[in-house]
Amino acid sequence: MTATIVGVKPAKSPLERLLVDVQIRNDEKAPRWVLLPRYLPTRPGGIDKLEQLTAKSGATNVSLGRFLGTGGRYARLLAPGASITLRKLEAGWWRPESAKDVAFDVALANNVALGGEPMASWFDRDPTIQGTVEVEMENAKHTASHRAPQGKEVVVAITGATMTSIKLSPP
Repeated sequence: MTATIVGVKPAKSPLERLLVDVQIRNDEKAPRWVLLPRYLPTRPGGIDKLEQLTAKSGATNVSLGRFLGTGGRYARLLAPGASITLRKLEAGWWRPESAKDVAFDVALANNVALGGEPMASWFDRDPTIQGTVEVEMENAKHTASHRAPQGKEVVVAITGATMTSIKLSPP
């Protein structure tokens, strides 16, 4: 698993919009959810909406879930042995003045439920990635949405997770 800053987009201080290349492989014998931060530092909290982003990887369309709410994150399900490379994934960083680096926390989880429903049920099709895919996130389009009941945040329940913290040093 790797994450590298490859650029920065303009934003109003103290927010910085980091562009990160992320490579992840599922070496387990069961599917695993990849949970990536939308904002740094990562915050606990709920989810109220899925914006499904879709881009091409060769001849295949690949979707990534961008979950909104105080616990906002990106998510994708990887089949056993599958790997994904996300190029220029945007992560907002609320950068304190004295900060030189930030933790990019990645979770691989056995199961994720949103308000008691399987996370996969929020996607418009099976979110499982098979094999190896590479996605240019700058080309991704918002293709589907799903809202929580009454538009209110629901609890995110993550089970069987392993966390990896990758230190990023922005320019």
